[in-house]
Amino acid sequence: MENENETTFDEFVGKKKTSRRGTWIVVLLVFFFFIALIFVSIDWVMGALVHTRKEVSVPDITNKPVTTALNSLASVNLALKQAGIEYAEGIPPGSVLRQIPSAGTKVREGRIIRVWISQGDEMVFVPSVVDLDLRAAQVAIRQAGLQVEKVEHAYSLTAEKGVVIAQKPVADSMLTRGDKVSLTISDGQPPASVVLVPDFINKKLATATLWASQQNINLIVKEDEQSPFSYGMIASQTPKADAEIAPNSNLEIVVSRRPASDDEKMYHLHYELPQARKAMRIRIVLIDQNGEREVINENKQPGSKIDLEIPYSGKATFRILSDGILVREREIE
Repeated sequence: MENENETTFDEFVGKKKTSRRGTWIVVLLVFFFFIALIFVSIDWVMGALVHTRKEVSVPDITNKPVTTALNSLASVNLALKQAGIEYAEGIPPGSVLRQIPSAGTKVREGRIIRVWISQGDEMVFVPSVVDLDLRAAQVAIRQAGLQVEKVEHAYSLTAEKGVVIAQKPVADSMLTRGDKVSLTISDGQPPASVVLVPDFINKKLATATLWASQQNINLIVKEDEQSPFSYGMIASQTPKADAEIAPNSNLEIVVSRRPASDDEKMYHLHYELPQARKAMRIRIVLIDQNGEREVINENKQPGSKIDLEIPYSGKATFRILSDGILVREREIE
């Protein structure tokens, strides 16, 4: 009898466990049923809302500023999203280049219209082509996205025949891609009938005086007491070197009249610019017991040479900077 009772109890416990498992399965089934019902209901409601939105025609917003495009789309309950930015010739920066969907397309209210915005004309730097031959200059200009507009010729006291001696615009100017650059090519030494102005910078006044007298040129002399050049040396000239000048024309020069100190000495500075694709801004600074002075601050062509006689007092430091970067420093006594 005891074995029969034990078997009956075990069967009872097993039935209880089976009953509980069945209840949990039913609960889970009901839970997933309601989840599915909610999902279907939301999907149906959202679909119904979308399909009940009014259809509108997409306005044409191309070539219009973004603010105007936004207002046009907002008036028909549409939205805007920037899809990209591109260069565009003749289209002002900030204007819409193109749109998707296109103008006239029928869409539901709330639709997002993708647009591409103009950056305007692409700007490029003018390369330095001075001292290059004509062919190399033309290639450099084309590679920069520019064109050669015209080629002129001029004599030069220093440049070899066939090389570029001037360009317009100057190197490092910014132009719209496709714009034109004018070149001047050296025809070499001038004939006797053509007079060119020599380079008088850092030369003595007597040199310019003698030349002006021989060529029947009116020499106008001005003085600069703050010049970094030594006393009596020419600091600047107008017209510049290699400019053609006619008899009885004026040549204006500025002569350094900076007072010399008792212990003043001279330093010959020689520097050759490296070959590069563009002109470099060269700045030469002298620091001595009289303070800091700027000797040169101007654009120089690749490969050009600088030879200067610079006066200094006491212990001095010379610094050469190219495009703002220190390339040489020397201390002398």
